[in-house]
Amino acid sequence: MTLPRRQVVGAKHKGYRVVKINDVLSGIFFILFAGLIFFLTKDFRLMPGQNYGASFFPRTIATAMGLLGVILFIQGRRSRDGTPLIQVLDWVSSPRHVANFLLVIGALIFYITFSDELGFLITGFICLFSLLLWLRNPKYWRGSLALSVVSTVALQIFFGQFLRVPLPWGLLQEYAW
Repeated sequence: MTLPRRQVVGAKHKGYRVVKINDVLSGIFFILFAGLIFFLTKDFRLMPGQNYGASFFPRTIATAMGLLGVILFIQGRRSRDGTPLIQVLDWVSSPRHVANFLLVIGALIFYITFSDELGFLITGFICLFSLLLWLRNPKYWRGSLALSVVSTVALQIFFGQFLRVPLPWGLLQEYAW
């Protein structure tokens, strides 16, 4: 069994262009994002009874992200394959793909706006179910419903119980476990 060859810039795949994003730009993004994470976690407090605080894991991930960003940047500078830094992709001319993109952004904005009032379980379910209905086929609504309920509850248990991340309960505060 042979692995498929890596797509090159400008190659066609199912009618849409497969584009390699310039590694220089990706590296700069990851380096800046890692710096932002470090800056935003500087005031995180120590957790009682532990040798490390709430900033330990975000800063560990930010360090790895920053180092990998430097590697990406160096590889991008070495390759110099003529790839432009910014390239408009073919999917921008597809109304369905633009709607997919906007729905994901809309779900994030909805979650940020309403999660405190409604709670994680309700807001997460609404976002996930809406995305699954749109991105999958609506005829699979039962599977999307089940997946949304199970995933949202599993995330609440994993982050709320195991990792002790205080997710908002909102309207379900009286049922909080």
